[in-house]
Amino acid sequence: MDLFIDKSLVKEALRELIREEPETFRLLFKEILNEESIQSENTFEKLIQRNFRRFDATFKALA
Repeated sequence: MDLFIDKSLVKEALRELIREEPETFRLLFKEILNEESIQSENTFEKLIQRNFRRFDATFKALA
């Protein structure tokens, strides 16, 4: 099922939420930023682990 979302309608709804419930919007915004931060950290950690596995033999040879 294709879902079409009218961006101008969403924009207006967000503006209304900001005007009428600023604290709710702030909490939602912080939650989204926190989730993005966690995802970025997880991606970085995975990259580090992959590189350590990839160069494991080199690290052991240098030790």
